[in-house]
Amino acid sequence: MPTPLEIVVGEIAKGYANALARLCECLRLRKEYAGDLELASVADTVMKALAEERPVEAGPVRVEVRRKILGRSLKAFLRGQEVDPDELLSKISQARSRAAWLQSDCSDSAILEPVYATNDRDAIEYAVRHLDELSNVCGGASLQLEGLDMPQYVKEGIKRGVERFLAGR
Repeated sequence: MPTPLEIVVGEIAKGYANALARLCECLRLRKEYAGDLELASVADTVMKALAEERPVEAGPVRVEVRRKILGRSLKAFLRGQEVDPDELLSKISQARSRAAWLQSDCSDSAILEPVYATNDRDAIEYAVRHLDELSNVCGGASLQLEGLDMPQYVKEGIKRGVERFLAGR
């Protein structure tokens, strides 16, 4: 039968393994949808320019206005490819939705939720302060826990969590 300390170490390990899985998945998704995130970041500027029928160059989008005898025509370009302005608006809408989803599901608090569930102050504090270091584990780097001012059981839980995560990849 496990001791109470072993149970706590196991819970910390489980929390860290799940948080690392979520963190690495979010890093992958941010990379995969980087174009959508870039498009979403300039969405307001582009939509305003389209509505006002004025030229703009923002991020991956360029809008040109051409004068015609009976008015104006808009030409829109996304990453150098000409697209219909309505199609561009549709792509902007999709990009904004995806960006909002990523910001929600991949926020720091969402990523660290499994660690918060451990209810261990030291384990939570380490995760919050060292999220960038934890993201390096996604690339195969190891964590340096030696010399840190935290209880040994927390270090052991984090170490086991990283091992569990790496074993499950």
